[in-house]
Amino acid sequence: MFGWFKGTASQRVLRIIVMLTVVVYLAFFLIGYNHPYAEDPDFIEPRLTSVLIFFALLVVVLAVAVTAWAMLSDFRKRASLAKADRRLPTSRLVAIIVALIIAMMLVSYWVGSTAAITVNGKDYADTTKLRLADMFVFTSLALMAIAAVAAAVSTIRSQFRKKR
Repeated sequence: MFGWFKGTASQRVLRIIVMLTVVVYLAFFLIGYNHPYAEDPDFIEPRLTSVLIFFALLVVVLAVAVTAWAMLSDFRKRASLAKADRRLPTSRLVAIIVALIIAMMLVSYWVGSTAAITVNGKDYADTTKLRLADMFVFTSLALMAIAAVAAAVSTIRSQFRKKR
């Protein structure tokens, strides 16, 4: 009956999150989506905006909590395994990766735009928030590009190894 619920725990959690997301978004778009905004009838204010925002924040908070838990548990395991793994300096690699990500975020904050943007017909000129938004966008795009290149290199290397 619940064949979709088979698999590893991470697969089940992913399926549940995807199903909840589909349900929340369908409800958002199908229940009172064209509700006019009380202060300005030219804009729409969907009735379930607060539900969607709450769901998004809940998913983000849970993701951050799970990530923090995974990092802490991995750090504890790594501390006990560091003595056994002398060939690879894992703690040094982790420190270098964290430092590079922080440097990438600082550089992307520094190059972020401070030009005002127009949101809903009003100028928005808070330079700190504009730079923070640019920082997160630029850093995520850079990390996605790095991940795509790493996946491509890994795939190409594995294909060459199979041919040998």
